[in-house]
Amino acid sequence: MPLISIIIPAYNVSPWLSATLRSVQDQTFTNWECIIVDDGSTDNPAACIPDDPRFRLIRQANAGVSTARNRGLDEAQGALIAFLDGDDIWHPQALERLYAPFTQADAPDFVWGDFLRFEDATGIARPSPLKCWKQTDIFWQNLLITNFLQFGALLFKKEKASGLYFDTTLRICEDREWLIRLLKSCRVQHVPYVVHYYRQRSGSAVRDTDRFLRDEAAFLERHIHGPSVPQFIRRRARSAFLFHSAVLLAKLPRRKQDAATTWLRALMIDPLYTENYMQIIRKIAFKLRKKSSISEVIPYL
Repeated sequence: MPLISIIIPAYNVSPWLSATLRSVQDQTFTNWECIIVDDGSTDNPAACIPDDPRFRLIRQANAGVSTARNRGLDEAQGALIAFLDGDDIWHPQALERLYAPFTQADAPDFVWGDFLRFEDATGIARPSPLKCWKQTDIFWQNLLITNFLQFGALLFKKEKASGLYFDTTLRICEDREWLIRLLKSCRVQHVPYVVHYYRQRSGSAVRDTDRFLRDEAAFLERHIHGPSVPQFIRRRARSAFLFHSAVLLAKLPRRKQDAATTWLRALMIDPLYTENYMQIIRKIAFKLRKKSSISEVIPYL
């Protein structure tokens, strides 16, 4: 039996899937199975799969990434679960680094590592302006404010996800919503290493901004009203959401005024939440910084 089950939903990602699967095959930790769930692709993901019995392809009619991940959870045989998108890359020691805390006497339920974004084709690093700040000692509440986790940088006990499925009615932020529910019952540990490289493709940006914002607002409202959530977390989460909304709206034609109004609302809700200012400063600093490629990514381009 494999110790770790890796679940990869795949929908029309064949141009990148071979590189993703090679990064899985190159792992220094070898006791794994990799389940690729073909979500009704119109390309041919089967042609990308290496001749390695640890890879398993499952086909289904197109139903969305949440249904594909749910199918992967049902099929997984490992005691631990990892997710990876079909166009991203793992550091060769990703699983080794994420698995190490599970060998401790008092092992956590959920482990997360660091990630870097990179430009498709060039491998140039694109640092994220988002930071993980310890707002409270309750980990999932921090995630309500800032989406600092990357789905390919996680490893958790399968038993903690028993009966816990992704919400197929959400088309956006379904991963973050699922994580919140999972993390409410998990002891968490951070691994201070980069394990995951997130590919930024020109066609992978949010296309339907209004739908994105509706789904993100719906996700937020589900979780911020619990009796255990402090008032300042609710306020901060709403402010961070409005700030993120303003950033997205500012990228659209004829929505600059909406963006400015939304940003002012974010500041009014929580004017002392400095992250709303620091993200802008970090983004400017990243643009001024000399660009460099990520050496671990280059072999997979």
